[in-house]
Amino acid sequence: MLEAIDVHADGLKRAALAAGPAAPVPNCPNWTVHDLVTHIASVHCAAIGLVLERPVPPVPPADWEDVLGWWDGQRLALREALARNPESSWTPRLAHATAIHRLDAESALEEAPKTRLPPEFTQGAGEIVCAVVLPGPAGCGRGYPARLPAL
Repeated sequence: MLEAIDVHADGLKRAALAAGPAAPVPNCPNWTVHDLVTHIASVHCAAIGLVLERPVPPVPPADWEDVLGWWDGQRLALREALARNPESSWTPRLAHATAIHRLDAESALEEAPKTRLPPEFTQGAGEIVCAVVLPGPAGCGRGYPARLPAL
């Protein structure tokens, strides 16, 4: 699942760069690509604190270039935190969240690719929807949760 986070984060970043920060994200009404990248970076930041049991509230920068750099740092730190704790229940959750947000970023492209997620990967993804997206603003909304819910 660590590799899945890498693959989907790379795909999300490619789509975000190609679409541009001001592009609307059809899968997330009222969001731009900038909002989406800020969100996934904030999720990764919050998750690092949860995995390491040292919660740190995300403080995203405002500028697009700074957000991209901040996200790159969060991705690397998240990968390292999860590698130190290979049994973490957060690994599949974050892989699924990153994959879903990759699809969101791709929806902002003029010609969205037909990305398919294999059934064996998506097994258990419903947990993230029921635990994170439906109960609060962690999905396609403006607010960010104070912390990701522990399941």
